[in-house]
Amino acid sequence: MHRTKRLIIRALESAGFLKALRWHNRAIPQVLMYHRIIDQQFISGLPLSEFEKQISYIAKHFRVVTMDVLMSEISSDNIKPNSIALTFDDGHYDFYENAWPILKKYKLPASLYITTGFVNGDLWLWPDLLKFAILNCNNKSICIEPFGNLSLDEKNLTSSWHLLGDYCLTLPTQERIEFIQKFARAANIELPEKPVKPFKPVSWQQLTEMQHEGLNVGSHTVSHPILKSLSSEEIAHELASSAQLIAKKLGAFPKGICYPNGRLADINDTVISQAKTLGYQYGLLARNTPISKEKPFLIGRLASHNDYDYFKWMVCRHPAEQQHHYIG
Repeated sequence: MHRTKRLIIRALESAGFLKALRWHNRAIPQVLMYHRIIDQQFISGLPLSEFEKQISYIAKHFRVVTMDVLMSEISSDNIKPNSIALTFDDGHYDFYENAWPILKKYKLPASLYITTGFVNGDLWLWPDLLKFAILNCNNKSICIEPFGNLSLDEKNLTSSWHLLGDYCLTLPTQERIEFIQKFARAANIELPEKPVKPFKPVSWQQLTEMQHEGLNVGSHTVSHPILKSLSSEEIAHELASSAQLIAKKLGAFPKGICYPNGRLADINDTVISQAKTLGYQYGLLARNTPISKEKPFLIGRLASHNDYDYFKWMVCRHPAEQQHHYIG
């Protein structure tokens, strides 16, 4: 964030403006979205020190509940003031090692939405597999279609990662994996069968331990596909098999489904209809669309931010996208 903006926010906070914003928005529930809590070069995530600052601020100024509790209150028109739910996606090991100890320290509940094939050790999350290949390439550049010669030196590594990742998002699941394998062959890299640090998942044993300590666990599908791109049978498998494995391993059918990628355009009527039929009670997006009792399967979330001053401004003012529809 620009220094001037940071100074403005700090001045507004000193003048009591953020407190006034919280009071003004006290009846509007919020859902905060996190992914990885990790401090490692070229791995996208929030450093542990920044995460603790955010959690400390939330603990001081908000009423924190699990998503299941928040959805129950939303459905019964009984939302308590300044309510916020903390959600985490995917199920990487650093949730257990880094995030959960901080949440326990501040005695805050949270909801973790796991990709069951990843947690089960059956697959990599494709962005992790691509990042592993990029980070382990010893060449400063690589020639691969459709990009031609792509720079992989430290200066251009992040931009090349985004270029490759955005391209992979346009590909069907199998073609995406084949492209990453092609990249690995071109880079003369052997891809491990199972995820390794810093890409490995949390274990079922760790999930059981955290659930006993108050963690709420939901589904993020089996293999993290863009659900709208699948057939009806494939959607049913992703939604049902993930929930059934969670129920088997942790003893309870998950109430929430967190849509992979999470854009409004990534789901359709079939996804929502099947989620309802299977017994899910709500669905989470990765976009901050307004939360509505009438649309429990289109629950918006506010992505966290790595600038602490902007984070405080963001959670106090509730900046929601106005358009609340999806492309069916």
